[in-house]
Amino acid sequence: MSETKFQLTSPMAIVIAGIIIAGAIVLTNNHAAAPAQGGQVAGQADISAASIRPPSSNDHIIGSPNAPIVLVEYSDFQCPFCSLIYPTIKKIVDESNGQIAWVYREFPLTSIHPQANPAANAAECIAAQLGNDGFWKYADTVFNNQASLTPAYSASIAKQLGADMTKYNQCIANSTYQKVIDADTAEAEGAGGTGTPYTIVINTKTGKAAPVSGALPYAQIKSVIKSVQ
Repeated sequence: MSETKFQLTSPMAIVIAGIIIAGAIVLTNNHAAAPAQGGQVAGQADISAASIRPPSSNDHIIGSPNAPIVLVEYSDFQCPFCSLIYPTIKKIVDESNGQIAWVYREFPLTSIHPQANPAANAAECIAAQLGNDGFWKYADTVFNNQASLTPAYSASIAKQLGADMTKYNQCIANSTYQKVIDADTAEAEGAGGTGTPYTIVINTKTGKAAPVSGALPYAQIKSVIKSVQ
């Protein structure tokens, strides 16, 4: 029996390439495409600190909202690049001796990360009971075990952290904090975010700000911080 080989004709190849490109454009326009790991720094003229709500003690925050520099990160618990930048930002904040704070806001990319919005709701429901510390313990656990992320896994974290599970389950069932998540997402998009992680470096004293798209490495983030000082 002779072997049948499938070969693309030139017209067919062009059509397929066009479909692939069109699909990529649709994903980008729907804010669904997570940036490449290297990321990029947008120009300071593109954004100002006034375009987002000021960091406050009501945020999920490590450090003081009055720190000279605040990194406002719009993040997605299922985004692999968010898990890459997470320890980098933590290291920068830990080394700053209180001069840099970190704010986490929700930006689940629902069209490509089906676990992201349920995880955001879980994080908010845990924070409602266990406060800022509970939120960050949840984030630590998820970003260290991202492949395990499901609603059941989030519930197991909530139980392990000591949440009242009756209240937690009711919070999840009622989507109590979905409006908060949607507001964070709208804020990220309004500030130019098209993927995650999207971080805005803010000088709280001068109002200078620089947005960063993607998981930049340590040295580049430090360079962006220096640019707004």
